[in-house]
Amino acid sequence: MRRLLLSDIHANMEAMDACLARAGEAGFDSVICCGDIVGYGPEPNEAVEKLEALKAVSIRGNHDRVACGQDEPTGFNPHAKAAAFWTRDTLIEKNHAYLRALPVGPLDIGDGAQLVHGAVTDEDDYIMSESHAAESFALTETHLTFFGHSHHPAVYTCDRSGNIVEELQKHAEDSITTHLRNDMRYLINPGSVGQPRDGNTRSAFLIWDSDELRLEFYRAEYPVELTQEKMEKVGLPHYLIERLTYGR
Repeated sequence: MRRLLLSDIHANMEAMDACLARAGEAGFDSVICCGDIVGYGPEPNEAVEKLEALKAVSIRGNHDRVACGQDEPTGFNPHAKAAAFWTRDTLIEKNHAYLRALPVGPLDIGDGAQLVHGAVTDEDDYIMSESHAAESFALTETHLTFFGHSHHPAVYTCDRSGNIVEELQKHAEDSITTHLRNDMRYLINPGSVGQPRDGNTRSAFLIWDSDELRLEFYRAEYPVELTQEKMEKVGLPHYLIERLTYGR
């Protein structure tokens, strides 16, 4: 089974379509999302409806939670807060309902894997270092935990002695493959579809091949300027528009 892992789409349809096109070339059987379908980007309704059409298994992210009115953006910076309120006003009711119905991680997805948005500790927590990873490994015995939120592709491993290593920090290649071992536990971030923050402007995703015990990390070019034009047109903050140029 080949599963396409997406995270942090953030209502960026040019990026999402580029990922789906590249993933289609590589081949996949189903779609999984680690949350933050909306927020920041200009097309929240289209992003929700695309995932729904793909019959994706998804959990909610912090932006999804705020956008559908389950929470207020108290911890958001002013740019994220403005985008969150714009998204809330722009979503149509059926898409509000879709986001409200998303489960909160950890979510068991079978084959020894689970989804969280930020971390096993909490959906708003970040995994950005080996010490952060240790906190999540301490709370789960699951073989594979897929997470998002940081917008950085990452692989952390934990062996039977509890030694934790960051195996993948960033990759400039169009694709890179990591082989999984049954005697290790993993925390895996596919990177962000719609707002990469690792200095690489290309959209990020991965394909998990559970039969071959393999992770295939991909980067896909997309027309950043078109997304920026759409963001400008609807009045989203200039800071959010500009950061797409730099992948930060």
